[in-house]
Amino acid sequence: MKFMKRQRRTAILWLLERFGVSTEVFHPYGVEVHVPKGSDLSMRYNLTRKVPYEVGEATLIRKYVRPGTHVIELGGCVGVISALTRSVIGPDALQIVVEAEKALVPVCGANAARAAAPGAARAVHAAVDYSGAPFVRFASGHNAHVGHVAQPGEDGNDVPATTLSTLLQDFPQTGEAALICDIEGAELALCQAEQPALARFSTIIMELHPNVYARGTADQDALEADLRAAGFEPVETMDQVTCFRRI
Repeated sequence: MKFMKRQRRTAILWLLERFGVSTEVFHPYGVEVHVPKGSDLSMRYNLTRKVPYEVGEATLIRKYVRPGTHVIELGGCVGVISALTRSVIGPDALQIVVEAEKALVPVCGANAARAAAPGAARAVHAAVDYSGAPFVRFASGHNAHVGHVAQPGEDGNDVPATTLSTLLQDFPQTGEAALICDIEGAELALCQAEQPALARFSTIIMELHPNVYARGTADQDALEADLRAAGFEPVETMDQVTCFRRI
């Protein structure tokens, strides 16, 4: 079934190309995004069809992230949110984008850098993990958007592990900063482990995943309590994405 779906989508994209429709350059939210052939087929197919992409994240970024804000983005995927974020923060603010799928690192990095000043965008190949191991098993899922740190026994590829504290070593120590986070459940351990590091940010836009937390909504409540302890309050939620602001 998966093979047939892939073949059907490949054929549709090929046919659209014959009619002059771009299947590599898109303009979600009015921002140019390049997703070259060889990248995730499902993402290219959905973007070609103009399927809404991360509406909650996009809306909250536009509403709460200000020009000039330095950004760490966890979970870059193909770079739609990366490009949108760059359009908001302007060319000079530093943007670090972390992506675990090695083939997508140059894709999301290029989309973050397209409207950036030289050196203002960096793409990091890693997955956020707090086990202490230098590498972590990462499962791709049915498309790049739902990749996640693998559960015990789940297939995947070993990728370098990183933490928020590690990323902050190469991050400006002054100026307004925002954390944008969509890491399919790994945000729970991050909020538990990174109280001092979270103090660097004034805004956090985070997609929450109670369906994958071991204790469901109880773990989400614990995550929000951790953020409150770090000085944040939720100000708006849209499509399971919450914006937290420092009070």
